[in-house]
Amino acid sequence: MIKLFLVASLVISTSAFAQFTTTDSNAGFGKNHRVTLEKANKFNLSGEGIKVGDYMPSIQLVTSELKPFDTNSETKSVKIYSVLTSIDTPVCVQQATELDEYFSENQAVLAGIEFFAISADTPFAQQRFIKEHDLQGITYLSDSSKHQFGLKTGSQIDELGLLTRSIIVVDKSNKVVYAQRVPELTTIPNLKEAVRAAKAYL
Repeated sequence: MIKLFLVASLVISTSAFAQFTTTDSNAGFGKNHRVTLEKANKFNLSGEGIKVGDYMPSIQLVTSELKPFDTNSETKSVKIYSVLTSIDTPVCVQQATELDEYFSENQAVLAGIEFFAISADTPFAQQRFIKEHDLQGITYLSDSSKHQFGLKTGSQIDELGLLTRSIIVVDKSNKVVYAQRVPELTTIPNLKEAVRAAKAYL
């Protein structure tokens, strides 16, 4: 019941018509760290905090198309993970649509970079979200089953069972080369800075 109340607060307290700001503010991942919602509400993070220089652990996720995905699989691309708190909040709608628009408008200069959006929503909810907002080109990954991504990167919000808003870049060897975890859930991480960091490792 408490969890449902907190999730409802996350949705209701952010106006569907608001324009949320992009921030350069950054905070740590993992236990002993907190994230706020509209400054007044404080939530605890759990799990092992990931940081620049770490290698992305092997995390078993499922795409919105129900295909398995391992974050530690070999790749020839630099990967950008845009981490969403919940697709049913207006902040995440803005974060997701801005990511989609950026990808669509800049494909010519993004060769060698793969984009992923991750949330703790089910794959079926993600399918609905993608269809509702006509999103294309971004692979959606679900952490709804065992919350492996949240716990192994330290992006798990204890009280909500959701992920804290952030963006993580890994190079071709799956080493973390950039990470931003926003301290306030009504702000959006800086995608352009993440892309700039990614390009340095192509």
